[in-house]
Amino acid sequence: MSAQNKPLGEIASHVLFENDRVKVWNLVVEPGEASDWHMHERDYVTVVVEGAGLVVEYDDGTREDSPSEVGTWRFHGDHRVHRVVNDRDTRYKNVLIELKA
Repeated sequence: MSAQNKPLGEIASHVLFENDRVKVWNLVVEPGEASDWHMHERDYVTVVVEGAGLVVEYDDGTREDSPSEVGTWRFHGDHRVHRVVNDRDTRYKNVLIELKA
């Protein structure tokens, strides 16, 4: 599936905190659901707080499995249009910290 010619959405579910150095989001994806197609403008870190991973779909049609467990963290510096899909049986939730400075 591709996001071509569609407006991009929010990068996560809602903002928890923001100041001049960071913006902290919460991402919640229920089983069988997907995030909006989006692209991160800044580098960011994610920390998994619930669930067992997602599938990442890119706008060029490629997909990759992103297994994880509670407590897993990742630094993300790659900025491509994508969305995440929860193909697992449990809700997925992470905290996403955008680095502004």
